[in-house]
Amino acid sequence: MQENTDNSSLGNKVANWWNDNPFVYSFDKKDFVADKTFFNEVNRKFIKWTPWAQDDNTPLSKVVNFDSLKGKRVLDIAIGTGWSSEQFARFGAKVSGIDISPSAIELSKKRFELFNLPKAELIVADAQRLPFEDNTFDFVLAWGCLMHMPDTQKAINEIYRVLKPGGKMKAMMYNKHSLHWWYYIWLSKGILRGKLFNMSQQELSNRYTDGVYQGGNQLTKFFSSTEVKNMFEEFKECSVSINDTTTPIDHFPHRKIPLGSFLPERTRKYLATIVGQSLWIESTK
Repeated sequence: MQENTDNSSLGNKVANWWNDNPFVYSFDKKDFVADKTFFNEVNRKFIKWTPWAQDDNTPLSKVVNFDSLKGKRVLDIAIGTGWSSEQFARFGAKVSGIDISPSAIELSKKRFELFNLPKAELIVADAQRLPFEDNTFDFVLAWGCLMHMPDTQKAINEIYRVLKPGGKMKAMMYNKHSLHWWYYIWLSKGILRGKLFNMSQQELSNRYTDGVYQGGNQLTKFFSSTEVKNMFEEFKECSVSINDTTTPIDHFPHRKIPLGSFLPERTRKYLATIVGQSLWIESTK
């Protein structure tokens, strides 16, 4: 699902929306105090909502080898509250963290200050125009951000440019062929509730993904595994896996009639790797 979304006006709208609605893993994005309790709660919720990504209390520990990045140059894109940048810093990486939102950078700097983390370069920047020289980084993380950018391909090209030869990038994007998109958004909202009579598929996606309790965000795109591999074709290697919690399956066909929850746990976990919402991408330059 990709419409012609490459224009500066949309880019400004996207940046302003995320600045006003920082992603704090909370339904009420406005009601928080940026203290240690808040930042620890962000980490806890991330771990709860992405059990496939870690096997301990360190976010992403199952999919990112932090030990191997000690002393390495790492670029963390769209850092939000700094939860991922914190992990890189704790394991001794030389961290550069960017976000299009000044409020995200402010929150991340506060996190680093409160937890006495090693110094990191945390700056406002656009991943579609990275302010770094070619062949700078050993590793790049782009968690949950590429699908919100007007020109996703340009951002991927920029990541390729700033990676060193042999450098690795890992990213999470939304899966087009997921239960979340086809059933809970397209069918449930678009068809059964008639939203597609006055909304495009893109508008439907924007409205019922991130920021749903705030009326939706400005841009969210879903991609198939094949589309992602084509977008990363310049990279030497690219693998894509599908992941999710079992929640969408548990609540099928409706949270008030959760027939899916009666399936064996093993079956529900397997289905999450087929129709899950998250595409986990690993590429090597």
